[in-house]
Amino acid sequence: MNVYTSTETAVSVETLADVPEHVLKGLPEEVKLLPSAVDKTRLGVWATKPIFKGRKFGPFVGDKKKRSQVKSNVYMWEVYYPNLGWMCVDATDPVKGNWLRYVNWARSGKEQNLFPLEINRTIYYKTLKPVEPGEELLVWYNGEDNPEIAAAIEEERASNRSKRGSPKAKKDQLEEPAASSRHVGAFSDLMAPVLMAVDSRSRSLNRDVAAAEECWEVELNF
Repeated sequence: MNVYTSTETAVSVETLADVPEHVLKGLPEEVKLLPSAVDKTRLGVWATKPIFKGRKFGPFVGDKKKRSQVKSNVYMWEVYYPNLGWMCVDATDPVKGNWLRYVNWARSGKEQNLFPLEINRTIYYKTLKPVEPGEELLVWYNGEDNPEIAAAIEEERASNRSKRGSPKAKKDQLEEPAASSRHVGAFSDLMAPVLMAVDSRSRSLNRDVAAAEECWEVELNF
C-alpha cells in the first residue's frame, strides 16, 4: 500500500494493487474501482455503464464481530441480531470483504446516489437515482424523511411480504435454522435496527430498537 505524505501526517493510500483478486472478480460489469473523488486516500466505485434507479447491490460482506473487537469504524455496519445483540459486519480487512467495501460516503444529499437496506439482517445498497457512466457510487442514510428513500423502503417491504407469503418462502422458513430466522419486530426479516458507524467525520446513524415494532426512528448525530 502506498503512503500519502503531508506536512502533518503520513496517511495510507489505497491502490488497485492492494485489492484482493476475489474483489476484482466480483465487480459487477457496470462498475470499476478507481481513486475516489471524495477521499483522496481511498479507492472508490465508479459507474462504467448507466445504472438504473432501483438497482440493488449486495450483500455487504465482512467479519461478524462484537463492537469491542473492531479497531476501525470506517468499513463496517452494525446490525442487531435478536439472539446475539449488536454485531458488526467489519470489512476493514479487504480479504474479508467484497467490492461494496470500496463504496464511499456521500458528503451531501446532492451527490448521494445509493442508500442502505437491511434484508434478513444483511446490508444491501440500492440506487436512489440513475447513475451515469463516470459517476462515483456514494452512499449515505437520510432516513424515511426523504420521500424517495421512504418509497423505496416501502417497495422493499411490500416485496418482502409478498415473498414471505409464497409457498417456497414458507418452505424455506421451515428449513432455515432458528438462530438466523428469528427476529424481533413487526417487520420481521426486513429493515431491522441498524447502526452505521462512519469515519473520522464522526457521523453515525442510530436506530431506536425499542420502537422497531411500531416505526423506524432514526437519529443522525454529527
